[in-house]
Amino acid sequence: MMTVEGIRSRESRIEGRRPATEPETQHGVSRVVVIADDLPPARLRTFLASYRDQELFVIAPAEHAEWGLDASRHRFLTFDDEESPGRHLERLGPVDRIVVVRSASAEVQAAMLRELLFHLSPEGLYVVALDPASEVTTTDEFGALLRTLAGDGGVVPRDVRELRRAALRVRVGRRWIRVRKTGRHFLKLRDDSATRLLRSRGSRTKVDELVVAPGDTFRAGTEIVSHGASKELAGLATTVLTPPLHLRHYQGHVGLVSNALTLTDHEVLPDSFRHHLNRRPSNPRLVDADARFGRVPQRLMPRDDLGGSYYLLDSENSGHFGHLLTEVISRLWGWDRAKQDDPDLRAIFRIRYPQERDPALERTIFSAFGIAEEDIAWVDHPVRLESMYAATPMFHNSRPHYVHPGIRAIWQRIRDGLPVQDGPTWEKVFVSRRDTYGNRRCLNREEVEGYFSDAGFEVIYPEDFSLSRQAQVFSQARTIAGFGGSGMFNALFADRLETMIVLTHEAYTARNEALIALPLDVRLHYFWNAPEIAHPVGGWTREAYKSAWTFDLPRHRDELEQVLQDG
Repeated sequence: MMTVEGIRSRESRIEGRRPATEPETQHGVSRVVVIADDLPPARLRTFLASYRDQELFVIAPAEHAEWGLDASRHRFLTFDDEESPGRHLERLGPVDRIVVVRSASAEVQAAMLRELLFHLSPEGLYVVALDPASEVTTTDEFGALLRTLAGDGGVVPRDVRELRRAALRVRVGRRWIRVRKTGRHFLKLRDDSATRLLRSRGSRTKVDELVVAPGDTFRAGTEIVSHGASKELAGLATTVLTPPLHLRHYQGHVGLVSNALTLTDHEVLPDSFRHHLNRRPSNPRLVDADARFGRVPQRLMPRDDLGGSYYLLDSENSGHFGHLLTEVISRLWGWDRAKQDDPDLRAIFRIRYPQERDPALERTIFSAFGIAEEDIAWVDHPVRLESMYAATPMFHNSRPHYVHPGIRAIWQRIRDGLPVQDGPTWEKVFVSRRDTYGNRRCLNREEVEGYFSDAGFEVIYPEDFSLSRQAQVFSQARTIAGFGGSGMFNALFADRLETMIVLTHEAYTARNEALIALPLDVRLHYFWNAPEIAHPVGGWTREAYKSAWTFDLPRHRDELEQVLQDG
């Protein structure tokens, strides 16, 4: 007989014996998924009896005629491995009920609950039919998880906090365990499967693909050399795999929250993620539930409708120069084709809050690319769009790192479209970084500036120039050196560049400079140094990423002088 002592519901009671068929079937047609082991057909038929009038999906190792499924309303799906239920549920979309009828271990039952609960609609029910011969105890993994979800004391582990928040009610009986879900959870769509899943999930948001550029191998002519690294560093390859690029048109029920977060009724669109190939894509306005699902706080949900058709040029970090020059610019490749599809199309950019700032920099960039000012919409609060176009970024500053060679044409188009502003240019430029910025402060900046000045470099602070002057200066330079960071991103405007030299520390894991260099066919030299704060072993912290550091001139001098002589 099962042991359930100590596993309490949130209503502080354990339910008693239950009939063989689960009794809480709601009125009306629900979407029900039954997940079963290879049970005797007659036994599973008993479990299915309660759901004859529902839209029923049965996930099991093999189908049996004895179940009596009606092909017009019921569907069989194959259980091939432990990931099968999740894959099927992704394609189905949110369902009202998941019923698990398996003779599985406590470990497997716990893993299934963790993985599948977020596939339920708000108020959906997760049901486990218990084998009378099995036991659920307070000490096994499944029992411990149920206690946590029921709020039965103790600290909630970080990895189950969202699961705990989503479990409105937990009831444990002799024959059944039921977890009532609350809240809406959005499936994070991947770029390579977004179109297929939106269509299979029956989303009210319709999607068409205007362009699908095939993935390829980009073998850059750029050479990258690391000096002084204490270990092998990722993201410095000169051959990268570029994924397929999609230009999609979404119609109906598209929410633009902020920080590029875009939603349908039940999905987060892939255009929300600047690092869309990460195993666990994220967005600052999305609360992660797990690797595949997220939650949006109700206060951020769109309430106002915005008519017309829009091209997404929002940023994960609105107003940041570096993010604009990388993640936003890299989406411009689809603008002309989308504008051809809808001549009334406007670009849309989300300002973080009302009267935050004049988006002069974005206006300058978009206008230089060729987007008329009247074709740019600035919004300062969440809105719902009836029509939105969006393109896969050509630039991915995270594993797996990639840049598409076609991005150089976008850089050149912006550079050539900027207003002409005459001024001096230099063949050798050192891009410095003021101490007031705080992030990655070089503690011997003045010494480094003096060294490069003595070597014939013009020391500049890019923020002292207009964007037009920055583009002019960088377009004419043959050698660009500087501290790693967004000041070096202006190298994308280069037209005569031969050598890039980046001074930074090993906890700076961004690879923007390398990705910018790849389409330019240059020599890129990194000089690595120790940060004041290092990342923990096997981990990553923002404090280390932004750490101050000292350029070790005595250690690097010989190799640096050789690079300057060769350059």
